[in-house]
Amino acid sequence: MTPRYIIPLIFTIAHLFAEKPPSLPRAQVEATRFEEAKQNYQRGVAFAEGDGVEKSYAIAAQYYRKAAASGYAPAQYDLAYLYENCLGLECDFKQAAIWYRKAADQGDAEAQNNLGALYATGRGVRRDDRQAFHWYQMAAAHHDPEATSNLGMMYLRGRAVKRDLTKAFQLFQEAANSGYGVAQNNLALMYANGQGVNRDFVLAYAWLVVASDQISGAEQLRDRVGQEMQQQDIARANDLAMRTREEIAKKKAREPK
Repeated sequence: MTPRYIIPLIFTIAHLFAEKPPSLPRAQVEATRFEEAKQNYQRGVAFAEGDGVEKSYAIAAQYYRKAAASGYAPAQYDLAYLYENCLGLECDFKQAAIWYRKAADQGDAEAQNNLGALYATGRGVRRDDRQAFHWYQMAAAHHDPEATSNLGMMYLRGRAVKRDLTKAFQLFQEAANSGYGVAQNNLALMYANGQGVNRDFVLAYAWLVVASDQISGAEQLRDRVGQEMQQQDIARANDLAMRTREEIAKKKAREPK
């Protein structure tokens, strides 16, 4: 070997054995990635709500997409919601289903419920009552009121499961006590029609009073039920409705923010 190659060879060998700069622990890398995703999501929320910036769903969608691509479930849910409701993006139920599924697989109850609704209606996916039932059941296990009510409707109609009015009543009751207006309306109708429970116009009227805070048309149903009642029973139902509202408000106040 000629002398001119001695120094480069020594340098190359020394370089091979030089200590490599320490890499960040995997947990720290994941934590950094999570924090970046969270920040992008929060920026998206600010644009979606017009909090300190001009409201823009289109810009919100850009930030949600960045966070969603990093696996941040709240961003995946919100991106799906924008696709489903044509907010800042062209309506795309297939994309909505894709992103709801990603969030649902991470245990996001609202995403599970909304994915179930897409399967129940065949939007963005092939209609599949079994899949709808599965995702409603998953979300209901997290005590999501809307999913619990939707599951009750599956039992009421006998979709993907044997029709069971008692089970439907129980699920509507659970969701109604959590403050979900649709369930309150449905629970009232079951009381009025004696489905899954003994007919009780007082309870039907009371739940329709409560439901009318959220559901248009509940007042008309209340008045129709009232035609079958005495004035003292209507007064009793109104008192019951007032106490029910108070109980629901107390329950919501105890829930974690």
